[in-house]
Amino acid sequence: MESSVYRRDQNGRIYGTDEANSTVVPTPQESFVTPAQVPQFSEVKPAAPEIELPKARDLNKSKADERLKLSELKLPPAIKRLIGENKKSESPAARATLIAKRIVIFYIVFFLLLGIKTGLSLDKIQATPAVQVEDTAGTNWLLVGSDSREGLSIEEQQQLHTGQDEGAQRTDTIMLVHLGSDGTTLVSLPRDSFVYIPEHTDLDGVAQGQTRNKLNAAYSQGGAPLLVSTVEFNTGLRIDHYMEVGFRGIRDLTDAIGGIDVCVPQDYDDEKSNLHVKAGCQELDGVTALAYVRMRYADPKGDIGRIERQQQYLAAVMKKVSKVTTILNPIAMYRTSKAGTDSVILGKGDGIRDVARLGLAMKGISSGQGKIATVPISNVDANTAAGSSIIWDKEAAIALFAELAAN
Repeated sequence: MESSVYRRDQNGRIYGTDEANSTVVPTPQESFVTPAQVPQFSEVKPAAPEIELPKARDLNKSKADERLKLSELKLPPAIKRLIGENKKSESPAARATLIAKRIVIFYIVFFLLLGIKTGLSLDKIQATPAVQVEDTAGTNWLLVGSDSREGLSIEEQQQLHTGQDEGAQRTDTIMLVHLGSDGTTLVSLPRDSFVYIPEHTDLDGVAQGQTRNKLNAAYSQGGAPLLVSTVEFNTGLRIDHYMEVGFRGIRDLTDAIGGIDVCVPQDYDDEKSNLHVKAGCQELDGVTALAYVRMRYADPKGDIGRIERQQQYLAAVMKKVSKVTTILNPIAMYRTSKAGTDSVILGKGDGIRDVARLGLAMKGISSGQGKIATVPISNVDANTAAGSSIIWDKEAAIALFAELAAN
């Protein structure tokens, strides 16, 4: 019997039988495909990539078309409006508008923060007396320039010729500013006015009866509350707000705004105040401005001449502060604010809003829209128990204050 045993070679072919023997086993060379059967390179199709590669930038494509749109960013609507979110912002007119908006926003934020800082930095004192006259029409401010040397070194006092403190402070300047329905009126009250000082308790706690004395004596005897009470008693006007500034404040405020422009009516050469100026329109720095408002001995008009220069100084300050070039100068406004907070004292109930309203009213005066006056006087050198004093024209003064009280 023929053998049925068979085996397979490494290529899987059967051998050991007739069938196997009749099959030719290919040589290794025959087991490979022929060159004709190899697919051409151009026919090879690579599989599609799973991740799409970024396309090369088209150099002919405009930058504006490729720019990331702001609408695709998650920004607050207010910010998008501020920086622009459409193609219109590419135009010169739109860019100019955008810049203008940013400038306006900057100044709004700047003045808001400056106002808050100024309001928090203001010094305040109790200026309202315990008993006041009945309320009158309009709003009344009492502006006081004291001879305080606070904040001045010995060297600065010598430079400014202020002299040294001699005990109780006095008032070199007393002005009443009335904001009424007929506009703003500034009335100077001479410090040497011979007036009634009402009953009060002095700084030592001693009760004092009604007396007659110079107006500035009220400040030295009872401070701001007695001065306010004395002005109310003699004018019949209710004082609503109080502001006080010393020597340092006049100097610093003047320098902060870059000096003031005044027209000096005549040559002045005064050693006591250290004022040496020629007649004519000129710019005064802080040191010269302080001497200008304090000097009286070299003025033929004496205290009346000084009052006129004080009014002139105040109008010049308000005119300079209200200039656009000053307002739009952040450095100048910051310095002005600092000079004010370092030297100005307000009544306890007064705030930055009250000061702002006063500033607007004073701006009107500096532009000629308000009234500036001095209380009517009948005698500038009366011999009284308090020495040489100023006597008011009683009837004219009563008429003036009655008019203010009614509007």
